[in-house]
Amino acid sequence: MEAFIILVLTHFISDWIFQPTAWALTKEKNWKPRILHGLQYALVFLPVLMYLKISLWWMVYLAATHFIVDSRDIVNLWHKHYTNRLSKDRAPFFVSIVDDQIIHILLLLPLVI
Repeated sequence: MEAFIILVLTHFISDWIFQPTAWALTKEKNWKPRILHGLQYALVFLPVLMYLKISLWWMVYLAATHFIVDSRDIVNLWHKHYTNRLSKDRAPFFVSIVDDQIIHILLLLPLVI
């Protein structure tokens, strides 16, 4: 459980503190800042993975899943599924952010299982 808490804290530091605002505002529609953010996100995990003695190959997983989720396609599918509002293509902005964070946190689970 301690390892998972450390990973979640690292997620928030990498996703909210180290991500430039310009990337955050454009990554949904532009793959270049999404790639840069995915790489930056994974690199912030490097010392944490070393400390927790988790294989550094997980950095590939972290970068790839972060890139995919930040396209917002999965977030919008998630929102449609659990709200059963098939007429809406996109989640409201705040809900989208919460859903995005839930998905990112759930994707950290395989690192500690």
